[in-house]
Amino acid sequence: MRPLATTTWLLFALLALGGCNRLQPDSPVGAYQTFHRHVQRGELPKAYAGLSQPTQQVLKARAQQVSDASGGMVKPEPLALFFANVPAPPDVQEVTLLRQEGDEATVVVRSAGRSGEVRMVREPSGWKVDFSASPQP
Repeated sequence: MRPLATTTWLLFALLALGGCNRLQPDSPVGAYQTFHRHVQRGELPKAYAGLSQPTQQVLKARAQQVSDASGGMVKPEPLALFFANVPAPPDVQEVTLLRQEGDEATVVVRSAGRSGEVRMVREPSGWKVDFSASPQP
């Protein structure tokens, strides 16, 4: 996925991310809301930590590809690649659990007439947002 496409996916995901006053970080919904809160506050290292390991590996590989393509002029920084030029996401109306099967879940996020599904995975450190299976452009 090219950096612009990654940014497009991030914007969609951030529009889908929601805030709620009652966070349950040990649940898929709570983990998603925590990720959103970190992004809104500009706490990007914490938000990046809310991404699944497979997602982080994909971003690391893409950041290296961008660096290689630039002849080393661009440093291979996956956090910067993922969050570059992305405005803070707006609040959303609702985040609900659509389904959960073992260590995988899907949350539905509704915001200003838009809704979307986001995959979550449970890792040893807790529930994480997973974009690793996102379609490639």
